[in-house]
Amino acid sequence: MKKLTISNQRLDDDLLMKKRREALDTWPTGKEVDFDEAVAYQKSLPDSKIWWKVMVKLREEGRMSVFPRAGTPILEKMIELCQGLRDSGVVLIPVTTDSYTRLGQYEKVEGILQECYRTGKALLNGYPIINQGVKKTRKLVESVDAAFSPRGAGGEIAIASGLTTYEGGMTFLTWGSYSKKMTIRELAEKSQNGQRIAGWYADRGVILCTDLHGWLPGGPFPLSVNIAAMIIEAVTMAEQGQKALYPIVHCMGNMAQDMAWIKLAPRLIREYLDKFGYRDTMITGTCPAQTPLFPVAMDMGGAFAYLCYVAMVGALSRCNAVDLRSIDEAAGVPTKDTNAVSYRAAKWIFDVVREQRTEIDIKDMATEEKVTETEVRAIMDRVLELGDGDIIAGAIRAVESGVLDSPWSPNITVRDKVLGVRDVRGACRYLEFGNLPIPEEIKDFHRRKIAERESLEGRKADYYTAVRDLWSFSKGKIVGLLPFDQ
Repeated sequence: MKKLTISNQRLDDDLLMKKRREALDTWPTGKEVDFDEAVAYQKSLPDSKIWWKVMVKLREEGRMSVFPRAGTPILEKMIELCQGLRDSGVVLIPVTTDSYTRLGQYEKVEGILQECYRTGKALLNGYPIINQGVKKTRKLVESVDAAFSPRGAGGEIAIASGLTTYEGGMTFLTWGSYSKKMTIRELAEKSQNGQRIAGWYADRGVILCTDLHGWLPGGPFPLSVNIAAMIIEAVTMAEQGQKALYPIVHCMGNMAQDMAWIKLAPRLIREYLDKFGYRDTMITGTCPAQTPLFPVAMDMGGAFAYLCYVAMVGALSRCNAVDLRSIDEAAGVPTKDTNAVSYRAAKWIFDVVREQRTEIDIKDMATEEKVTETEVRAIMDRVLELGDGDIIAGAIRAVESGVLDSPWSPNITVRDKVLGVRDVRGACRYLEFGNLPIPEEIKDFHRRKIAERESLEGRKADYYTAVRDLWSFSKGKIVGLLPFDQ
């Protein structure tokens, strides 16, 4: 087997500093970043602007906040948008960047941004943080009493501006859900640089929080691979010095499964962090997510219902944050008003349902937790075996061999030999296992659940069943309808 040159070891800081400066020099606003001054500015921020402290305080006080998405190109409009979110009770505020910024097309952004200011129109689908730079973005941060997080891009400019999370880890999300040609080896090499930046700040007393997305499947699919990927992300980030993490758990619509995954993910991440010796890396909370992994309702009622379902699951699970989208995000860039009404609806659920502190025991929840835990442990055992104990080496080989795999990924380097469908209650099951190291008794469990649906529908589950299930939520159903039922 070819020897790997990438392993889970801390990067050399001298090399890191050289690469950091080179990255910042790709656009003029990078010159606004002075590393030592950025540390001092971060340390000057009040606790209400420090992401990990806000999350911990929410958890300790038994409260919740929406973690939305929002971004518009003109600074004054962005300030107004974020103030509107804060007025709606949001204390975790995103700075969602535009598509061109995410692709590093800063010259193109600059021309469009100038047109935005000339016309007063939002001609970019987010806030171009690189082009706006540190000085202007600090005005945004200082205008609203909340913690800010860059979404999609930002890097060192975001940190120097006073945003207190960092998206720089081994993100299976970026690779598996947005990239077409990047290999897992390229991801591992690139991500270690980003991870070490957060560790560099932590070494100087500035703790930046990072969310763990894992590998998002392209449709209804069990989250065992996703949770295994979050564990890999957590361990690799901790090796580079990251001190604050939290999992984002993507809700698929079956309440027993969703609540089981919300409970399981932080527990297993904590276990593996401790196993590898990273006991000083904290998990600041758990964040159920509405992130659409499938088409969602375009009508107002359905959009509100999906948002409120995820808010309800988060409230019943006693989480401290919920990752939600506005009711009109599927139709375009959300407005200040639709953001406000969306997140007021969620806050109503937080304030009414969570405050009751109801103990809920959903039938099958314990079973779903046990099944997924068995799957995750089997996957992680094989990953570590493939890497001879090195989690990055193992992850690379696992992806290349299909031990880590996901359906309908846009990345052409993914094996894509697995497939999921829903059972009669809408829970996600494996229809095709590919090379996932799932124990045989667990495979039989999935087959039995799918067989119940096959018996009810009078037909075998196949690829077209998965396609129907992909569209089910947009039609207000938990299970995809047969053609003659629509």
